[in-house]
Amino acid sequence: MSRPTTPKRGYHHGDLRAELIREGLALLAETGVAGFSVAKVAARAGVSSAAPYRHFPDRDSLLAACAAGIVSEIADLLVEAAERAGPDPVDRLAATAGAYTRYVVDHRTGLDLVYSYDFAEPHRPAIQEQSRRLTAALMNLASDVLPPNTSWAETADFVYVHLSTTHGYATLLVKGSRPPRGVEDHAARAVAAARDHITGHLLRLREGS
Repeated sequence: MSRPTTPKRGYHHGDLRAELIREGLALLAETGVAGFSVAKVAARAGVSSAAPYRHFPDRDSLLAACAAGIVSEIADLLVEAAERAGPDPVDRLAATAGAYTRYVVDHRTGLDLVYSYDFAEPHRPAIQEQSRRLTAALMNLASDVLPPNTSWAETADFVYVHLSTTHGYATLLVKGSRPPRGVEDHAARAVAAARDHITGHLLRLREGS
């Protein structure tokens, strides 16, 4: 159910920009990219339809800011999950699968925008910056798991499988027809699957050495 769009007052420019991104993410969760418009975001924020253009020159600029916000939030959540998991490197990396799945199931928003939308070049740098930050966090966690002599390319391949498997599971939960379960149950399953991947990979490395 949509929230009432009660007019809001007293925005500073920075506050309005952040609010437009928050409301843009909420709109994406409800309608997807197809139902996204600057006018709808402005209405949700309680400002005039012209107000967003002080911060975002067009629809794609606002969409790109929303996409960068999604990736930034996910990166933060993965780092936080790893920290909460304790000192064991396998637990820390596996925990990121749970955090990613939890985000997707809770928000049901924006990943088609991040992974599929064809942004023009001027809109890509902010998204790419946050994507690099997310990838760097996972690479650091994976480096703590893998043997010291593992190359950067091998680590990147390992992270790719870890993230793509988690992404596939999480998005199928949202778009597929699996029986309903609690969010934490889905997150725990993602963690278990990630741990199986990590420990299985390490076992294969030991057997091949």
